[in-house]
Amino acid sequence: MRAAAAATVRTLPRAVLRVGGLAAALRGAVGRLSPAMKRRLLAAVAAGLVLALLYLAWFRDSSFVSVEQVTVTGLTTNDAPKIRARLIAEAKRMSTLHVDEAALRDAIGASTAVAGIRVTTDFPHGMRIEVIERPPVAVLIGPGRRVAVAADGTLLTGVRATGIPTIYVGALPSGTRLGRGRALRIVRAAAAAPTPLRARIMRIRELPGKGLVAYIRRGPQVLLGDATRLRAKWAAAAAVLADGASRGATYVDVRIPDRPVAGGLDVPQPENEQPGAAAIYSGAPATGTTGPAATPAPAPGTVPQAQQPAAGAATQQAAPGATTTTP
Repeated sequence: MRAAAAATVRTLPRAVLRVGGLAAALRGAVGRLSPAMKRRLLAAVAAGLVLALLYLAWFRDSSFVSVEQVTVTGLTTNDAPKIRARLIAEAKRMSTLHVDEAALRDAIGASTAVAGIRVTTDFPHGMRIEVIERPPVAVLIGPGRRVAVAADGTLLTGVRATGIPTIYVGALPSGTRLGRGRALRIVRAAAAAPTPLRARIMRIRELPGKGLVAYIRRGPQVLLGDATRLRAKWAAAAAVLADGASRGATYVDVRIPDRPVAGGLDVPQPENEQPGAAAIYSGAPATGTTGPAATPAPAPGTVPQAQQPAAGAATQQAAPGATTTTP
């Protein structure tokens, strides 16, 4: 801090000298002008000042540039007609040269569904207002009430929301935002899902031992685990679901997104598997864009090949009740 102040003090005299030099140069240039040129210069400066004052005090708010045509886009909430009417009325109090965006935002009111606005003018009488809404990513369902919620946990009152996951809660919050807890974790899990896949999610829950679990319409459960790396997990899940080899799976485990697993598949069993043995499809380590590869689990009672005795090794099977010794 002291070094910066000292540097400023050192450079200040040089700046003052430069400004003083520029002023002296201007005085010298003006002094070399003829009296007629000086009068013309003063007249031009005076005219410029008068025009600036006229612009600020009258023209920019005059009827010559008043807003007469207003176009409002982006509103989809239940109270969209009321908000649109308030925006148009407020805009027509302005001109295309003097836009008060703060007044337009105030005209929207307390709607939590609106994140902001973009205003452009079409000289001399046109104005376009684009309303930017917070898109709903899930629906909270509580006792006798349901409300949409945005990705940041903002409750979106008056928003029609269909085709997005549902989240059941014991009680809806009294404020406008979710607190840091289970419901917000589930909302973030819904927000991280790709939009086409989110439309297929019926419900998301948080279960002991499994963490976040998404239930896909006409599809398997997706085990997400904790609330970390959610986008990577959903990318891995989307890759597995898009792979034809995972068809018929009852769950997709992406708790480790680099190693997705599709389980509960009904596949033809090799001869060394007993009927009823479960088959697990495990994806090889990948970046999340490679589909799962089929790896059937060994049947109960069989020994994996890596654990079978080598050829020629001495083995001895004991009869029932017999005592065996090893050399």
